[in-house]
Amino acid sequence: MKKISRLFVLCAALAGMTLSGCSKKAQTSGTSAAENEPQEKVSKKLAQLRKKGVMIVGSSGDVYAYIDQKTGAFSGVDADIVIEAARRLGIPKVEMALIPFSELILNCNNGTIDLIADGMYNSNPDRAKKVYFSDSIYWQGGALLVQESSPYESQYDLKGCKVGYTPGTVWQGGVETWAKKGIIGEAVASGHQTDSIVALQFGKIDGFLTDSTVIEDLMANAPDQVKGLRLAKGYVDDEIPPGHISCAANHEDADFIKELNAVFADLRAEGFIEKVFIKYGFDPALHCYGADADYEKDIKCPVNVID
Repeated sequence: MKKISRLFVLCAALAGMTLSGCSKKAQTSGTSAAENEPQEKVSKKLAQLRKKGVMIVGSSGDVYAYIDQKTGAFSGVDADIVIEAARRLGIPKVEMALIPFSELILNCNNGTIDLIADGMYNSNPDRAKKVYFSDSIYWQGGALLVQESSPYESQYDLKGCKVGYTPGTVWQGGVETWAKKGIIGEAVASGHQTDSIVALQFGKIDGFLTDSTVIEDLMANAPDQVKGLRLAKGYVDDEIPPGHISCAANHEDADFIKELNAVFADLRAEGFIEKVFIKYGFDPALHCYGADADYEKDIKCPVNVID
């Protein structure tokens, strides 16, 4: 009996050692597999935004499609594109910070916002020294708004007249150049888009130069806001050529912008951006890059100071 008992105990001990060894081997193998699993390499900024779960986008909320006029939500062309890009990058939520256009770059660089999305032209070298632009998302020209009853058909009919602009926009330079050349009488800083439109409706200014998309948006979706006004059909982009629109971030976040660029390229190729313009009543032919677009000339930002 003692021999049998000793044999039983010995077998049990050996069985325990075998099971224990297998257990340790399986556990070690599992840990090794996890450690060897390839990790996605992303920019420091993207990692932070994924962890935070939200990206703060700065926009002036001017009349163009950056904000829902009824709810105040970040909405419209830029919003739809940025929200979809963020989703594909693993950022579940995008919130808008309402900031005057002239203060967007300041707030971007002091960390108040993560990204600028407000129809900003990427061809301005002075801006490129302060922020890092994405590749062009779409393009647009200008539009000269005048009163319906006025005889003006182009900027060249406005000699001696007052023409308004939104401070900090590319159109400021165009209107001020007209004034210096004597094409118009006076360049007037007429406030935000809505302020300028009201000033024009009440005759405080004789014309207002702004983004063509601003006027397209209003005429398609909020015609009452431009009541009594029309486009000067003879306007031409002379001082300010059609511009290429980008998002922008702090120079320290250039790697994050490059991640956005890859997504924007996918959105262009899939026709997503074209569908967004159609959704908001715009003509995509006036804004979307075709298959014949020159990447270096039309799409890649020409003025970024780091690559």
